Amino acid sequence: MLAKRKSDGKIIEVREWRGNSDVVYSTLDMNEFYQESDLDFNVDAEETVISGWVARDSHGGFLFAFNQKPSRYYNQKEYDGSIWVAPNKNMLELDEKLFPYLKSTDDPVEVEITIKRKKK
Repeated sequence: MLAKRKSDGKIIEVREWRGNSDVVYSTLDMNEFYQESDLDFNVDAEETVISGWVARDSHGGFLFAFNQKPSRYYNQKEYDGSIWVAPNKNMLELDEKLFPYLKSTDDPVEVEITIKRKKK
């Protein structure tokens, strides 16, 4: 069956596994497992909501969206300041004008990004 991962909006094919008291889902190759609350089974929805974090780094002031809360990384040899990194490195560079109030010294901001299907 198809399901949408809530963490990043990606549509994946999963298989249902029923235990004694709970239901879990896995990818067909069984490399990843999910709780029902991690998935959205309404894959034909008109919009997708992705939860994540937005942060601005001090190296160039670039703005990024992360699907996990990032940590500040300091390396004075490579950067004259700090950058934000997440464990899985899944990030998307955003237009710097989207969050004009967010400074590189601020902590990451939790956000929800809504993607709507374009109407023809």
